[in-house]
Amino acid sequence: MHTTWRGWAPGGLAVAAVVLALAGCGNDGGSGGTQPPADFVAEASDFECLQNWPRVRNIRLTNRRGFLDQALALAENPEPGRQYPVGTIIQLFPGEAMVKRAPGYDPANNDWEYFELDVSSAGTEIRKRGRDDIINMFGAQCFGCHEAARAFDFICEEDHGCVKLPVTGAQIAVLQDSDPRCEN
Repeated sequence: MHTTWRGWAPGGLAVAAVVLALAGCGNDGGSGGTQPPADFVAEASDFECLQNWPRVRNIRLTNRRGFLDQALALAENPEPGRQYPVGTIIQLFPGEAMVKRAPGYDPANNDWEYFELDVSSAGTEIRKRGRDDIINMFGAQCFGCHEAARAFDFICEEDHGCVKLPVTGAQIAVLQDSDPRCEN
């Protein structure tokens, strides 16, 4: 039997129309899609020179799932109860990071994963990842501090309830600008 364009085109077009219609029902990174967003599991290559990422006040952030505009909008106008989209990476210092995972990863922590990073001119290595075992450069547990900012999706800022860091905004900027992964 020989199949021609005319022999299968109507059925093929119907199938294509259904596939395209269903594709439009996907997720949107966690802000109201019909399906839960796909998880984002960060790799060392996802952490790069902080100078390449937008700065909002003291934090540097990006989104590896294509939702940078949504992440920036929330960072610029934090509102209690709103959450960052899956794939958002937030860093204050080159050696520490938070990554937003898919719903269900760690509900008690709004699905954030914390990282201790080794950074050098050669790139980034992940030293540790998780929640309770991750300690910041000042010797405190990351989750323990960020928990105070639960209403703001665990993002600490000057007025979100977290313990004040023993550094100024200017000192944070110097540390970010001296990120060894950046070509200076």
